[in-house]
Amino acid sequence: MRGNAGVLIGILDEQIILTKRSANLRSFTSQVCLPGGKYDDLDGGIVATAIREFHEEIDFKGNIDVIACLFPEASIVSGQSVYPIIANLSGMINGFNQDEVERLLLLDMHLLDENLFSVNPDYPNIRHNRCFNFAGERVWGLTAHILYEFWQQYINK
Repeated sequence: MRGNAGVLIGILDEQIILTKRSANLRSFTSQVCLPGGKYDDLDGGIVATAIREFHEEIDFKGNIDVIACLFPEASIVSGQSVYPIIANLSGMINGFNQDEVERLLLLDMHLLDENLFSVNPDYPNIRHNRCFNFAGERVWGLTAHILYEFWQQYINK
């Protein structure tokens, strides 16, 4: 599993939890992302990685009910295979780790539709070229691509 990462598409009250990464981090600074990170040998699996990283970033008390895992996507930037884990959450967010997260964003699932996503004019010819604007932020790259795939496979049936 080395060279892999897990991200959590955490659904709480029909909202997907996104984070804006801290400007102090070494990678993907100030970008809007799904909570997640690199696999660690102690995790025992990529689902555990996504959940561990979620808890490192977000102070969440409650249950995480894993529903499915989307096919992994190769990150153009890091070279990692990123596994999106879909989970229903029941509980409460009490805050976030300010060393890693600048702000939390809650994306209403009803906003996910064909009209939300557009082709990123800065990168029109790459695979992960989707983007959208939300809560004053641009969501793009792998995060937008994963959310588009989630919409295609689980919502737009």
